[in-house]
Amino acid sequence: MSVLAKIRNRAGLLVTIIGVALLIFILQAALESGKFFASNDRNVGEIAGKPISIDEFDARVKMGLENIKRQTQQSTVDPGTEDMVVNQTWSQMVNEFVYSKEYEKLGLSVSEDELYDLMIVHPHQYVIQQFTDRETGRINKDYMDPQTGQLDTRKLKALVEAMNEQQEASWHEIEKAVSQSRIASKYNELVKKGLYITSLEAKQDFVAQNKQCSVRYVEKKYSSIPDSTVKLTDADISAYYNEHQNDYKQDEETRKVDYISYDVFPAEEDIAAIKSDMTKIAGELKDRSRSEDSAYVIAESDSRTFDMSLHKKGSLSPEIDSLMFGEKEGFVYGPYKENNSYKVAKLMDVKMLADSVKARHALIAFKGAMRAAPTITRTRAQAKAKADSLFKLINEKKIKFEDANAVSDDAASKVKTGDMGWFNESASLAVPFKDGALAAKKGEFILVESDFGYHIIEVTDRSKGESKYVQVAVIDRKIEASTKTVQGYYSKAGEFAGKCKTAEDFQKAVEQQKLSKRVADNVKEGDKNIPGIESPKELVKWMYNEKTKKGSVSDVFELGNKFIVAVLTEIRPKGILPLELVRDQVEPKAREKKKAELFTEEFNKNLSGSNLDALAQKMNLQIEKMDNLSFNTYSLPGSGREDNFIGTAMTMKAGSVSKPIAGRGGVFVLTVDNVKEAPEAKDIRNIQAQSASTLQSRVDYEVFDALKDNANIVDKKAKYY
Repeated sequence: MSVLAKIRNRAGLLVTIIGVALLIFILQAALESGKFFASNDRNVGEIAGKPISIDEFDARVKMGLENIKRQTQQSTVDPGTEDMVVNQTWSQMVNEFVYSKEYEKLGLSVSEDELYDLMIVHPHQYVIQQFTDRETGRINKDYMDPQTGQLDTRKLKALVEAMNEQQEASWHEIEKAVSQSRIASKYNELVKKGLYITSLEAKQDFVAQNKQCSVRYVEKKYSSIPDSTVKLTDADISAYYNEHQNDYKQDEETRKVDYISYDVFPAEEDIAAIKSDMTKIAGELKDRSRSEDSAYVIAESDSRTFDMSLHKKGSLSPEIDSLMFGEKEGFVYGPYKENNSYKVAKLMDVKMLADSVKARHALIAFKGAMRAAPTITRTRAQAKAKADSLFKLINEKKIKFEDANAVSDDAASKVKTGDMGWFNESASLAVPFKDGALAAKKGEFILVESDFGYHIIEVTDRSKGESKYVQVAVIDRKIEASTKTVQGYYSKAGEFAGKCKTAEDFQKAVEQQKLSKRVADNVKEGDKNIPGIESPKELVKWMYNEKTKKGSVSDVFELGNKFIVAVLTEIRPKGILPLELVRDQVEPKAREKKKAELFTEEFNKNLSGSNLDALAQKMNLQIEKMDNLSFNTYSLPGSGREDNFIGTAMTMKAGSVSKPIAGRGGVFVLTVDNVKEAPEAKDIRNIQAQSASTLQSRVDYEVFDALKDNANIVDKKAKYY
């Protein structure tokens, strides 16, 4: 029995609903899909032997999409959110299928009463997340307990009792996610309880943390001799590679391309034409009436926006800030250049606003307005007619403000007779509401429209202080290349691509035309970003196309303000990379190993007895000193991290001299001057508990990582885009 059914058994109520955003586990956004899936392969991957079909994946993503739309009350979601959700949906499915087999083996589950408690009585974080405003991080005021600021469980219960069929489906998905999270916590707790630190291990940890020594040492750095003096054979390189193969293991396939980029810049005539056009616009803006300004600004601006906000001095761009506060309404300035755009600004309004006001309001919302309840069915026109009628009756003193507030659609303020308290220009309120109230006189009634609906506002008190504010409309036109200029760059890129059928053709053309070749390395199939390339999705898609082989040359890609032609130069498969693909990385390491062998031989030849000073003199090396060295020491001054050095020093006796130690940056010889032994551990049980706690803290992420490694996950979700 689900929590929803359990509540109904207790309450016996019918299903009706006020809309609410309900998301799944970490599923917080979604991506329309299916129509973009071009391959015959109908799977987006495989997890623990289970093929993940596009239909199953698509269903989960679409549900998340609908939840996001309900939460934001918008009809679409932005591409960034879509990408995030696809990845999070995959992560949720990996979590589900990787852990599920382990749960089944152990018989782990969540009881009905336990799930009810997690969903209603003591809401789980995933439940709370559904009622949290994404911008403010606070509980939505309609579901907030005013005393605690937390989620009001009584309102939550009432909401769940009234759900319709569609919202029930979302709620069940939340139940599933909470249940999975709870089982995962139980599983991790079982693992944690199975970890134990013995008294001997505790003593060793205590010594490692408290034993210290003072050392003197010499180091011969690998950089002290040129690489050219060390001759490497293929056998040397192969030997090093064979000993360190796991250093060259990767979890998924990567690819590398060389590419030529034709960066598109506007020509001088393009810039002159834009400026001329904006000069004409400035003249037309001067002659337009205020009622025409907003439509004209939106139509002519690249940004397609009209700023309705009132600005105080210092909040406009430096180019126009002082100017606008010294002119009269209707003043037009420009064109002027700012942020790679030409702009024209018009002073629309000048007002003196109170520093703060106290106000109350009644809201008449309409269907589709921001945060409007699903029960509201009136149209925008009907809402305006009702608000106009109430506003007229109040001004004619035929009704009181309290009468209008009785039908207000703002449930949160309605209980306080619409009181919004004191607020100022920085308040997080709808701009028309805020600016209208701050401009009104004490006792004045005003009617304003916002994204929430129509507000009948009464200013009940007003501070004495006031400041000057201005409204400025700005038309912007981006300085960019004309169609003719863009076509010229495209023709150059197309001509280059036409000459290159093979990788050899590509390299030859680069040399002949003296072009600057760029590289995109370690590109994964799901990558959304490549440094230096805007929105590289199509390039990545080409790199991983089944027809694209090593040496393939692409057609021309238009990516942002660049035309790109690429050649696929390397394919690095998942797993341990073959030597030929990592030779450039292996060779420097093999050379360091060779240098270490040479330096070790040199140290042994010059090292006599236990005299570090004599050794330093013979080899012309500087003696360095370090006090309070311990196992917790992370690095040596001037040398960086040297674990071999530290480990050797901490096991030596005072007065002894080490053998040569091959480190990361050079070869060392050290002597221990004195050792400060760790004090006797008096409370072994406490040390055991601390060490166990440190070990157990790694369970939540290391256990899952280990299970993922064994699940042989195949991730092909990039095909989904």
